[in-house]
Amino acid sequence: MMRILSTLLFLFVLTTKTAAQLMVNRVDVNSLDVQYCQLVCVHRTGMTKDKIDIYIDYGQVNFQRSAYWELRQIDSLGKYTERFGTIMQAVNYVAKNGWEVVSFQVMHDPGDSYKQFIYLMRKKQRQ
Repeated sequence: MMRILSTLLFLFVLTTKTAAQLMVNRVDVNSLDVQYCQLVCVHRTGMTKDKIDIYIDYGQVNFQRSAYWELRQIDSLGKYTERFGTIMQAVNYVAKNGWEVVSFQVMHDPGDSYKQFIYLMRKKQRQ
């Protein structure tokens, strides 16, 4: 009997659609009254390995690229996961959470050790 209940509970959780959350600094950007945000992706190449930092700028006061505004994925328990491995993982994650790319730009320093990708994102229109 317990096995049947466990199986049914597992199937229920598996088929339930979860609400989209785009969390930065404990703020769900999807719940705000904003139509646009910027996905700021900083890619640094170093001696040992690359580092990618992803930030969301939705117009918040005193936005700066700091750990407070860094975007991380959220697991099924609501805990933050590790950083994104690639910039496209972050873009796809934001797109799955109800946003679409409007435009983007790339900037880099002359030494080529620092690149910044800025994606202007818009909330997807409900149909």
